[in-house]
Amino acid sequence: MYKFSISYGPFIDYEYCNGCGSCYDICPMDVFTWDEDKKVPYVTYPGECCFCCFCEIICPEIAINVHLPVHHLLDFGINLKNVEEEEMPLILKEK
Repeated sequence: MYKFSISYGPFIDYEYCNGCGSCYDICPMDVFTWDEDKKVPYVTYPGECCFCCFCEIICPEIAINVHLPVHHLLDFGINLKNVEEEEMPLILKEK
């Protein structure tokens, strides 16, 4: 079985996450799972994200950042030259 990572979807900054569970409760695509021991959400299925950004909007601690795929950025007319280095999807970074 192959293992790969997806560089888009919601990303949680656990430095700011207070474990309220709002993102887990509101996600229409069930992208998140809940860790009962640590009382925090985890992004388990980033590939299923529909980019509604509800989780990012509802997070009271602003701990979630939804990364859009490159084709969405282009569809919205965003010039990739203006995207900051840390926001650039991993697939486009030079190795």
